Amino acid sequence: DLHSFPTRRSSDLLAPAITPDGRYVVFGADTAGSQNIWRMDIDGSNPKRLTRGEADFYAHCSPDSQWVVYTANHGGKQTLWKVPIDGGDPIQITNFTSARAVVSPDGKQLACAYLDEQGNSPRWAAAIIPFEGGQPLKKFDVPRQRQRMILRWSLTGQELTYIVNRAGISNIWSQPVDGGPAKQLTDFKSHQIFSFDWSRDGKLLGLARGVASSDVVLITEIN
Repeated sequence: DLHSFPTRRSSDLLAPAITPDGRYVVFGADTAGSQNIWRMDIDGSNPKRLTRGEADFYAHCSPDSQWVVYTANHGGKQTLWKVPIDGGDPIQITNFTSARAVVSPDGKQLACAYLDEQGNSPRWAAAIIPFEGGQPLKKFDVPRQRQRMILRWSLTGQELTYIVNRAGISNIWSQPVDGGPAKQLTDFKSHQIFSFDWSRDGKLLGLARGVASSDVVLITEIN
């Protein structure tokens, strides 16, 4: 039960995920002033802290359930790391700005958000890199939503899926990893998509959808 986990605020719990073997829940938690990656048994017992970095986020499990890949923020720079599910020394995967990695179905590659700093105008793109680390093998122009990029592999590992928001309406798109044009998978006529994921058999799509709103107050006189 994540609600009973001893964080200072419920908002300190971030992005829980179940390991593919169904044994554990991995998640980010702030328990002592720093956000780190934790693991607990599927029934909520036996919590174990896996990382002790400055700020660690967005855990994702490898298909064999042996590794947890995550984003570490050190000194304002985000890079990718991995740590064994049973604990141990974290291993750095990237030394360039990158975040929100997801492991391919065969466990050999990662898809992530990547800050492409070539040229005069650095920009975020989607990248595919080896699971063991290294420079991007492929890059794709994928839009960010709310200053973040959510990527998901297809069941076959042949496509990356992501959110596209146009005129305040979100849909899921698919980009073949071997190249070629992207295609639209959903056809919603309203609302935004905040997060999504595929079922393990690739047949069902789960979505968090809604309306984002904010209030603006005009103050005309200040004494």
